Amino acid sequence: RGRLASGILKRMGLQELVAGSEEDYISLAVKLIRDGEYRERARKRIEAERHVLFEDMAPIRALESFLAEVAK
Repeated sequence: RGRLASGILKRMGLQELVAGSEEDYISLAVKLIRDGEYRERARKRIEAERHVLFEDMAPIRALESFLAEVAK
């Protein structure tokens, strides 16, 4: 789960929301809870970058290619 979420955030250009350790995770969670402005900026950036996930056909084409190759 963690690698999937970090991969998604990195692909969206949101590396600062990826924790490298348990301590970093706790610090980030506390910052998001306590700092409303930071939380809102993060939310807006996620919203602005969601197209990276939902409008990119490259992963679908790669899966198609893989499945076609395996089916041969």
